[in-house]
Amino acid sequence: MDTELLKTFIEVSKTRHFGRAAESLYLTQSAVSSRIRLLENQLGVNLFTRHRNNIRLTQSGEQLLPYAENLISTWQQARNAVTKNNYKNNTLSIGAVALIWETKLNDWLESLYSQHKNLQIEARIASRNILVQHLHERQLDLFIATEPPKMDELSSELLGSIPLRLFTYDKKGNDKKRTLISLDWGVDSVQQEQEILSQNNGISLITSSANMAKQMLKNTGSCAFLPEYWQQQNHDLKIVPQSATIHQSIYAVWLQNSEQESLIRKLLKNPVLVVDE
Repeated sequence: MDTELLKTFIEVSKTRHFGRAAESLYLTQSAVSSRIRLLENQLGVNLFTRHRNNIRLTQSGEQLLPYAENLISTWQQARNAVTKNNYKNNTLSIGAVALIWETKLNDWLESLYSQHKNLQIEARIASRNILVQHLHERQLDLFIATEPPKMDELSSELLGSIPLRLFTYDKKGNDKKRTLISLDWGVDSVQQEQEILSQNNGISLITSSANMAKQMLKNTGSCAFLPEYWQQQNHDLKIVPQSATIHQSIYAVWLQNSEQESLIRKLLKNPVLVVDE
């Protein structure tokens, strides 16, 4: 039995909504639906009745729910018991998407090592849903995110914000006809990108790397939302006229009962993580 199927089942049973469950689990709605179908196929029963937006547990679903919760709880206890002795006071695994590492986390790591000589850090780059999964499975201690996952078992702390501006390299031409390099910073940037796309600009590239986006701006004549302070280091970057500033919030996220919580809170006192400039 795949525990991820049970976690998805439990989340859908809580929210009674596939879309909201997908948001909580950092999955697509189709992935949630696929997991539920797979679990139903394995068990040979229907777990939910679906009538438009009215999703309810079937009798089989009601019977499965307490077992699923117990299985997940037992699995987490087993992981805790096995991994507890592997934790060290000076060891921490930190994860973030590429965008966040490229903007501020590299500088933060340098600062941490200068202040904590015996610190051992494992730095991970992955997608949001993978990092949230690793956090639950205790493969990851600290997740730096643009949006805090909506889960009761997770603690989060607002660290600050990164001002984003719409940049381009091209100093000529019609700004309204630029194609877009799409970067998934968060909800606010998605809304701004939709406004740009509504002008029939089109997308030239979708990437999770801000450095790649910056490099491609020069050759494509596109525009992209990048950290505002990058203009100080790259004088060829031009702010697209009449474009809004996005203040992208940054959060630290960790398990409430994490064995590393004291170390996490100690390291989060480092002012390098206050990223609004």
